[in-house]
Amino acid sequence: LARTFGAQLQLVGCVYDPYVAGERFADSPDLKAAREALVEQRRAELDALAAEHGGDGLTPSVQAIWAYPVYEGLVTACQDFAADLMVSGTFHHSALQRFGLTNTDWQLIRHAPCPLLLVRNDGFSGYHKVLAAVDPMHTHDKPAGLDDRLLDAAELFAGTAAGEVHVLHCYLTGEYVPLTAPGAAVPALFYNRESPAEAHREAVEALARRHGLAPDRIHIKAGDARQLIPDVAAELGIQLVVMGAVSRSRLKRLLIGSTAEAVLDGLRCDVLILKPESGT
Repeated sequence: LARTFGAQLQLVGCVYDPYVAGERFADSPDLKAAREALVEQRRAELDALAAEHGGDGLTPSVQAIWAYPVYEGLVTACQDFAADLMVSGTFHHSALQRFGLTNTDWQLIRHAPCPLLLVRNDGFSGYHKVLAAVDPMHTHDKPAGLDDRLLDAAELFAGTAAGEVHVLHCYLTGEYVPLTAPGAAVPALFYNRESPAEAHREAVEALARRHGLAPDRIHIKAGDARQLIPDVAAELGIQLVVMGAVSRSRLKRLLIGSTAEAVLDGLRCDVLILKPESGT
């Protein structure tokens, strides 16, 4: 991906082992030496990875750091590098992990200082089908302008394989307050006459026209985005979903959850997450 975009690449590895951290008992020179050895081991692994994937104009730099929690080390390294994009591997999370809101993926979604690409699959040959999940009615606290940035990013990444861009908008047919953890079933809905389906369609079509998308690339669904985004992505054979994430207080996250966090475990493709304050 860095070679395709002509970008500089830094490989970062965070290391932490509670048995040599010196936090449960007094620190010592031996523990310090053990920590340094672990960091050097990770640096050697990164050097080997950089040598394997370098060349053809790409010369990755490497950084191995001792950090806990891991996400703080990654965020700091990202800021120091002035990165335009953070790329991290991801995996399926249990319901307990999702409810606890403590794993690295969730924290990176909230704290990454730039767009975050969460990668699920090995190998890369470009993104042939990209889906942008938009909210032009701003019903989920999404600010104006974010949807255009999502589509700009979708077009950029689809360009890695002369791919096609699709746009998806999911809307609820009523107003509700889900007193459930993120990813839980959606409760009963109450009809809202002020948000008719036609208004949603008009807003999405206007957005699509600004980006030159054909009508068959526009998908508008009534229902919960947390369920529909993975379903539509699977149906279309999407390789990358682009979506926004809005920072919320911990209490608000507990009450209404985060679409990006809830959707992540339902997807089997890569996910690119942009926040209003992050650049493109």
